Amino acid sequence: MTAVFDYIMSAFITIGMFFNLLPTVINPTPLYGPEGDEVILNCVTISDTHYDNNYFRDRTNIMRRVCLGIGKCSSDIDVLMNIGDITNSGSVNEYRHAKLITNTYVKPKNYVACMGNHDSWNGSADPDYDKAKSLFLKHLKDFDIQTDRVYYEKEVNGYHFICLGTEDLDIDGQPPLYSEEQFKWFDDTLAEAVKSQKPVFVLSHRPLSGHNGLTNDYYLPAETDSIMNKYATAKTPILFFSGHCHTFNQERAFDKGNNVYYLNLPSTEYNDSTIGEPNDKGGMGVVMEVYADKILIKYRDFISGQYIDGFRYEIEL
Repeated sequence: MTAVFDYIMSAFITIGMFFNLLPTVINPTPLYGPEGDEVILNCVTISDTHYDNNYFRDRTNIMRRVCLGIGKCSSDIDVLMNIGDITNSGSVNEYRHAKLITNTYVKPKNYVACMGNHDSWNGSADPDYDKAKSLFLKHLKDFDIQTDRVYYEKEVNGYHFICLGTEDLDIDGQPPLYSEEQFKWFDDTLAEAVKSQKPVFVLSHRPLSGHNGLTNDYYLPAETDSIMNKYATAKTPILFFSGHCHTFNQERAFDKGNNVYYLNLPSTEYNDSTIGEPNDKGGMGVVMEVYADKILIKYRDFISGQYIDGFRYEIEL
């Protein structure tokens, strides 16, 4: 019965796609690609996508255009990273839309994602974390990630992607729960990951207080930072990606510590602000190219198909 329903939904949605994408067909997003042929890892990072329950609402239309723009890369996307708030309320349909749009337009070779506070609410007046968790884990399974926890690790081309996640309802004004078991796992996993002598990528929806101009007691516990600083070196820098804030400026975009680099992504769905100017159209994300001797970080508007002037960063290895 589920397969029949999915088939009917796919057919219905395909018809809608034609009309929703007409402006993009008439004015197509330009192609882009890695700066060097010797790129080892080609990644795209998005955050706070807030896929909507209604497939034809503006919110989901924006993400369709974003994913179409991401898919215009001339090289395979080795990893698509979603830093959380994948959905707006953790519903089945929202996850279905996220999967369908991602697989239709981006077709990433690998996918990693964090559970955000909106994903944990499960869209209920009486939020049910266990149900929200089960839907999130099913979403990961849809992208071939087998885990029974909201925190996990994925290795791609010898590079480690470590995803952290809240273990209870994540509601503003209340501290999200990260257990001692998770921090022990994070410490052990990071200790093993740096043995590769390659950069390590850590993903968390909630940012870290004290970085990217952010100070909030309800962000990720400081213990996370202590663990990362214990293992980061010039040869094995750690890049920490977070979301949640929806804002974009130089301070938020890139913050350098002692071989730990902090990137707080704006909402790909809609931004409270960009470079000091209001922007509610969305489209923002990060292109990350990993080479043997450097990492390039470039902020891009995937709807307009333009890189953002002044937001290009290079990490030497």
